[in-house]
Amino acid sequence: MTWMPRNPKRWTAAGLSILVLGVGGGGLLLRHRNAQRALQQSAADGSPARGVQASASVPVLPETPEMIAEEVARSLAAWRQAILVKDADAVVTIDRSFVNAPDRYRPALIESARKDGDERVRAFSTRVLGKYKSPTLADTFDALLADKSPFVRQNAAWALGELAAQADGRAAAQRAVAELRHARAKDPAPDVRTAARGALARLE
Repeated sequence: MTWMPRNPKRWTAAGLSILVLGVGGGGLLLRHRNAQRALQQSAADGSPARGVQASASVPVLPETPEMIAEEVARSLAAWRQAILVKDADAVVTIDRSFVNAPDRYRPALIESARKDGDERVRAFSTRVLGKYKSPTLADTFDALLADKSPFVRQNAAWALGELAAQADGRAAAQRAVAELRHARAKDPAPDVRTAARGALARLE
């Protein structure tokens, strides 16, 4: 699933911490939100983010759960669109923000991997989750070995192999050995069989 970018511009993932000059009291929240919107619009259309000034001397406003949920939804939507239009630069850039903040994005990525209607989006979501190398995700990857898409199954098998390589993930990955053996022997997609074989080499 290697893509050449259709659009050469680089996107910036939404929700990066914004520091704004000259704010105080209730104005900080308003300007923080306006700055987020400005950068989101900049990420979407390539225009400069007007009216946003940065300063390392001003503390970042703590985010509320509502603000986090809004930012996560926006980032996932931008990332999904980048996948669908095959904008490789945008996918890589937003991927990086997801990998660097697992607690923030994990629940939304699990939902995407399980339920998104596009197989490419499910596959990319599975891939990012695999990079977390979290034992708590073993059951998710096990279930995704039954996905109808070979791309999802391949990434799920790869993710279980990544878990198996971790001291604290091996036992969790062991729970999927039966499914991996079945995939190695019976899956109709050669890439899935190869990924399952690689995962089992770390488990058996």
